[in-house]
Amino acid sequence: MPDIGRAGRDGGDQFGMALPDSMFINAGVQMEFGRVTPPTRDGYLPPTRTFSGDELSLTVAGVRLRLLYTPGETMDAISVWLPEKRVLMPGDDFFRAFPNIGPIRGARLRTPEDWIASLEKLIALGPEHVVPSHTRPVLGGAAARTALTAYRDGIKSILDQTIQGMRQGERPDELVQHVKLPPHLAENPYLQEFYGGVEWTVRAIYADRVSWFDGNATNLFPLPERDRAAKLVRLIGGPDQVVARAHDALAAGEFKWAAELADYVLANDSANAGAKRIKAQALIELGERQINAIARNYYLSSAMYLLRDLPPQ
Repeated sequence: MPDIGRAGRDGGDQFGMALPDSMFINAGVQMEFGRVTPPTRDGYLPPTRTFSGDELSLTVAGVRLRLLYTPGETMDAISVWLPEKRVLMPGDDFFRAFPNIGPIRGARLRTPEDWIASLEKLIALGPEHVVPSHTRPVLGGAAARTALTAYRDGIKSILDQTIQGMRQGERPDELVQHVKLPPHLAENPYLQEFYGGVEWTVRAIYADRVSWFDGNATNLFPLPERDRAAKLVRLIGGPDQVVARAHDALAAGEFKWAAELADYVLANDSANAGAKRIKAQALIELGERQINAIARNYYLSSAMYLLRDLPPQ
């Protein structure tokens, strides 16, 4: 599918592709300190053999393989099972980070039920070693089972809590306040929110199952963003007052509030240098405090775009 809307830029920004070396640390679950390069078809080799259904068994250079259809990170995901060595290559269905079920780069929800079912299929194989496409292998049967099981349980926990809250009529902003991994999973090294995020997953599940509407009648036909911002700016006392309050919020460490106040001004005056500087600084502060690589890269990239047309102070 071709990129739609902001998908192309967002994909690069979540990986920090435009960040200078001084700001870039990591692209997520790429090779350590590795850069993501722009997408290209150079080097693409079309498959010489395809299959439909759940699996394909074959022998390559004397090695027996089972190719298993395991949708998760992508709908066409394939895991490779080496039965004689009891080695599992799960592709991107498992790695050392909470999965990116609700991508921010303009992609669709990765269906949690499919991902859970795929992990159950992989757990049932009883692998001795797990070699994911990203992050380090898991060695030993007990460690492999524990890691895969925790990964499945983590996804299932967030899905179940989200669905339960939706059935009780909770809106996305309410759900994300309490849908969390239980403590024993939140502490698991394979479920740290270094790549995907629990809050993003909750919001993506809601949008997929219930649509964009959050149940608040005010939001059926809301005020345009520019109109709402203009009214709020007037209530606060004008653009200069809003910028001043945003500066105070920044100084107080209220970085999210500072960025939001700056947005009210920028909605009707996109060239306002004071608001742009404050928002950029707030985003830098938020980014530098993030353990999530995608969020960090996106915050810092957005800040860089705000500052690039401003004269240095």
